[in-house]
Amino acid sequence: MKKLFFLFVVVGFILVGCSQEHKNKISEFSSESSSETVITTKVKSLELIETEEKDIFTKAVSHSKKEPGIVNMTNPQYQFSIDDESYFLWITEVSGTIMNTKDTHTIYSLSSSSVKEIYAFVNKG
Repeated sequence: MKKLFFLFVVVGFILVGCSQEHKNKISEFSSESSSETVITTKVKSLELIETEEKDIFTKAVSHSKKEPGIVNMTNPQYQFSIDDESYFLWITEVSGTIMNTKDTHTIYSLSSSSVKEIYAFVNKG
């Protein structure tokens, strides 16, 4: 009788442990999806109207350097589009990073000349 009781207790702990793990996975998934919502609400959209503005950003994209590995970035500061492609942008006075919105696991570093031009563009006015 004691062996049967012990078996039920062990099986009960196993079942409770398995159900707790499942709940944790669900809550982690929920928090990830809610962080995606934050990304879309905090990003400032840059409108590239003038040909010169489009040229600055086109050059920046074409001269950017792909960084190795899969990334996990903070919320982007800006978003811009060139033709049918859309990009996220992180920019400071000394560095810049872009990410194609279709490939959010890869980042590209901007050249120093592109950083200067884009930083001046986002801080003008």
